[in-house]
Amino acid sequence: MTEQRWEVPGSRFVVVEAEYPPHDDKSRRSCELEIVQGAKPISTAEEKHLRATFFAERDELLSTGRYERWNPDPIFSTNLGVRLAGHNPHGCRVVSYLDIETQRAPSFLMTGSAEQDGACGSAPRFAHP
Repeated sequence: MTEQRWEVPGSRFVVVEAEYPPHDDKSRRSCELEIVQGAKPISTAEEKHLRATFFAERDELLSTGRYERWNPDPIFSTNLGVRLAGHNPHGCRVVSYLDIETQRAPSFLMTGSAEQDGACGSAPRFAHP
């Protein structure tokens, strides 16, 4: 996997854009927001606020009819998702998710959007900008 990371010096968060190895000349992508290693972890109060915000945004997306509920396996203290009901222009199902762990160490936050299937996607971009 190839990735690019963007971080404002001193920020608590980093944006990670990833491109997975090509399959049949197609590569799927993801974009995530994570906590910078060594930064202050997400508190349970922040988790509660982020979860409520995600529910509100997801409900708005679901009301358009273009999205469907998609929840990852409940293995962290928060596991929420929403998925594009159809395929994007590259033929991929796209999921957006919020995963947070505040109950067990190490705590973390990971939220993002990703093309789900390795058989879909577009021509690799990172390898050929």
